[in-house]
Amino acid sequence: MISRVAEHCFWLARYLERSENTARVLEVNHTLLLDFHVPVEQQWRPALIISGIHDYAEEPTAERVQAFMTWDRENPFSIASSLAWARENARIIREVISAEMWERMNHYHLWMQAPESRELYDGNRSEFYAEVRRINQLLHGIADATMSHGEAWEFFKLGTYLERVSQTARIMDVKYHTLLPKVEDVGSPVDNAHWVAILMSCSGYEPFHKKARAAPMDPATAVAEFLIFDEQFPRSIKRCLWECESATAAAAGNPVGRDRTKPERLIGELIAYLDARAIPDVIREGLHETLTHVVDSVHRIGEAVHAAFFAADVRPPGSGVRPGPATVTQSQSQS
Repeated sequence: MISRVAEHCFWLARYLERSENTARVLEVNHTLLLDFHVPVEQQWRPALIISGIHDYAEEPTAERVQAFMTWDRENPFSIASSLAWARENARIIREVISAEMWERMNHYHLWMQAPESRELYDGNRSEFYAEVRRINQLLHGIADATMSHGEAWEFFKLGTYLERVSQTARIMDVKYHTLLPKVEDVGSPVDNAHWVAILMSCSGYEPFHKKARAAPMDPATAVAEFLIFDEQFPRSIKRCLWECESATAAAAGNPVGRDRTKPERLIGELIAYLDARAIPDVIREGLHETLTHVVDSVHRIGEAVHAAFFAADVRPPGSGVRPGPATVTQSQSQS
């Protein structure tokens, strides 16, 4: 597989995952504010911070933030922008993805530009965000069922799970470090509601409550343990890292005696970092510090993936053949 195709598979998955995460965060925040009184500074700015937007110039009101994170094509983290870039990556590699996947990807790209999507957004905000979530879930299902599970599929998986690691860590960190700065608020109904919102933002509400626990924990500790360490939940940090490790190894190939690539080493180091800790250690050392380490590590892993697999001078493991240069868009370089 040439590096250009691998890169587009990787970024197609990341943009799809990003659009779903943005929709889920906006929907959960919209619902939370209907049920609880939350201080103004804690209402919509955190939704921007989760996406790494710290310099939003306007007053972060509900309508402004939702419009900016949904429709603004200049915002690389908006739903419209993410779906447009996902479709562009899919268009370039139409011969790699299935015809069914391309047809559905193009259908939703056109839907986002049609009056129907705006009407749904204006008339039923929750249903609009739910439809965006279904777009990603449907496209992942089609890809799983209709794409050959070869190298292209492994890069698609790597993009999906690397984006999930970043999003789960960011969502938890914003809650812990930004939403609840006052110690006296810990354990309050609003505090518990925020932790429920965090679970819902990661699609973890039902799996969390269905999981048996050996000993009772306070809500914050229990949710943090679940979203960081759970080995079965497909959006927990540890499970996503396992999937990244598997996908990266498969994409690199497995000849006898092969040295691990730098992305594999960095992923392994992050897994070892988490394996050396339990949730009491994380709380004692600082949840914010642990999550910051995870987010920073994901950035380093993303850069290593680009250098190892997509850069112009990349060589396949064990090969002296240099493939053609990968095409890296300015937007795709923003991980």
